[in-house]
Amino acid sequence: HQNFSAGNNENSIEAHVGINGEANLDFLNIPLTIPEMTLPYTVLTTPQVKDFSLWEKTGLKEFLKTTKQSFDLSVKAQYKKNKDKHSIPIPFYVKDFQAVSTPNNILIPAMGNITYDFSFKSSVITLNANAGLYNQSDIVAHFVTSSSSVTDTLQYKLEGTSSLTRKRGLKLATALSLSNKFMEGNHDSTISLTKKSTEASVTTSAKVQIPILKMNFKQELNGNTKSKPTISSSIELTYDFNSPKLYSTATGAVDHKLILESLTSYFSVESSTKGDIKGSVLSREYSGTIASEASTYLNSKSTRSLAKLQGASKVDGIWN
Repeated sequence: HQNFSAGNNENSIEAHVGINGEANLDFLNIPLTIPEMTLPYTVLTTPQVKDFSLWEKTGLKEFLKTTKQSFDLSVKAQYKKNKDKHSIPIPFYVKDFQAVSTPNNILIPAMGNITYDFSFKSSVITLNANAGLYNQSDIVAHFVTSSSSVTDTLQYKLEGTSSLTRKRGLKLATALSLSNKFMEGNHDSTISLTKKSTEASVTTSAKVQIPILKMNFKQELNGNTKSKPTISSSIELTYDFNSPKLYSTATGAVDHKLILESLTSYFSVESSTKGDIKGSVLSREYSGTIASEASTYLNSKSTRSLAKLQGASKVDGIWN
């Protein structure tokens, strides 16, 4: 079944599409019997197949769960009109190009609100998606999409929001999030522009968890020009790898930091990195560490620099 509708009035423009259907897959339960056959132009024969069920033997039963299958699809888009209008003056000229009368105004409607909705439902999985762009005191964009399923690996949720604020300068803020059985992630960023300064910050985090690997990641970046231009960055990573089939393990961490400052009178940068690892390959254990530091300071009268590196590693019975 299918239906379609569309409309346009003084308040909104919208369109909708709907499709749904169903199917009976009981015929897949009928056992098949294939006799022994001789391949043409050869002396080879295929063995007899008796009482073979496509539903049971091909994995369809575990995936579809039932032979009664149905689906429902719905898509809707809508634009809500804004009553506000922008007035643009258009002067009237005469073939000597001089304005000879009071300018006329052209009225252009302000941007309204746009929304979109999508859904798909079946006996195996359900998908939903919603998105919108809203023009209010702030301009806001938002979306969310998710799924639910009889299989855990197919379930997820992804959501994002972005807003533009025009009060006391410009400020753009964005947020994203993802959740799944094997992965989680978040991202937040903000950029602010005023007559006196600029500020920006970005934070990203992720978590991965699969049977052979667990990992956490975090990254932060900040910058501003309030008292002096400054940028700072940090990255953190931890992991745990374990694969019995490969007879190998590895656990470790990495930490990195960077700070940069600058004025017309001087320039400064500092960086540090630390890392370690410990594990085994084919029952032979190994480990290692590394640490580094570096800094530079520069002005019109002098320059200072520092660099430091330390490392150690070990493999049982081979290296130390």
